[in-house]
Amino acid sequence: MFPSGRSATTAALLLLGAATAVAPPASAATRPTHATTPPASAAIPPTHATAPPVRAIGYGAYYGRQDLGELSPGRLVDPARPGLSCAGPTGAPFTSADDTHGTGEPLDLPSGCVDVVYGAQRMWDMLRHWFGRDGVDGSGRTLPARVGVTAPGGGGSVDFGYTADRRRQTTTLDTIGHEYGHAIFRYTPGGAGGGIEAGGLAESAGDILGALTEHYADHPADPPDYEVGELLDVLGRGPIRYMYEPSKVGDPNCMWTGSAPEVHKGAGPQNHWFYLLAEGSNPTNGQPKSPTCNNSTLTGIGIQKAGQIFMGALSRKTPGWTHAKARAATVAAAAELFPGGPECAATRRAWDAVAVPGPDTCP
Repeated sequence: MFPSGRSATTAALLLLGAATAVAPPASAATRPTHATTPPASAAIPPTHATAPPVRAIGYGAYYGRQDLGELSPGRLVDPARPGLSCAGPTGAPFTSADDTHGTGEPLDLPSGCVDVVYGAQRMWDMLRHWFGRDGVDGSGRTLPARVGVTAPGGGGSVDFGYTADRRRQTTTLDTIGHEYGHAIFRYTPGGAGGGIEAGGLAESAGDILGALTEHYADHPADPPDYEVGELLDVLGRGPIRYMYEPSKVGDPNCMWTGSAPEVHKGAGPQNHWFYLLAEGSNPTNGQPKSPTCNNSTLTGIGIQKAGQIFMGALSRKTPGWTHAKARAATVAAAAELFPGGPECAATRRAWDAVAVPGPDTCP
């Protein structure tokens, strides 16, 4: 997933929508997060439990003290969520003699792993409770994670590094959800696909699943929002994307005409659609106002329903994914999930509001 001819550091920053890279010092990694999800044919590796699980406590770099539930003794391995583990760059899970993991320090790698396990657990639970999905792959498994990574892996792990200033790890809830979201996009029908437009939709899928994870977790240290990377601040300039108004960082609010933009900028229209569907153009719950491309006024249906529609659309994904196909799939999903309700019309209006027209109708 790294662009040809670019270093791992540069490519990882580009993954987060940045245009520049910071050279890594000899003693520290600067690589922001990057998911190295496997090809569609790859199987998620099994987790081998050799002893009964025990209650584990962790101290995360962002989220402080967390009850991590029952993990494998002494290791950040979650047998209740098969495949979920967290390790350093070598892939060997960190160990603890007393099943207390991390120190809470920003650069402590086990503390970064605590955040990742906590976030991945919340995402797993969200997928099950909100969408009826069994794990990241839909068949009861997820992917292992690594922290402190300085170069891309060979596939099969979700990797996290550091911010550009080398002061924090890239292990916030929306980033965790974004990276595991790439795996979900790949494991749903049609795979990851190819091309710039499909790449923009894949980046948007990561942003949407990151926002969903952040809302489901509802952690007081990271209030739910629709800003990508606001707590992480990977480049020292605040969020890297704004779902409610992508143009705040130069991304398109509306579907483009002519050549497609770079894939991270290409996330703009679908991100904007999702926000308008979930929250509307003038929310009353404290979320920000959102402009529309056709000057319409929209009322949101709530993030859980919007997420159900989005996940329903991913189950209809086909190769050569486009915004037009995404619109048709979301409208079909809304009609199936909420027969006779206003959700289908709201889905259509939200796409109209980001200049993605369609011939579809609601039953």
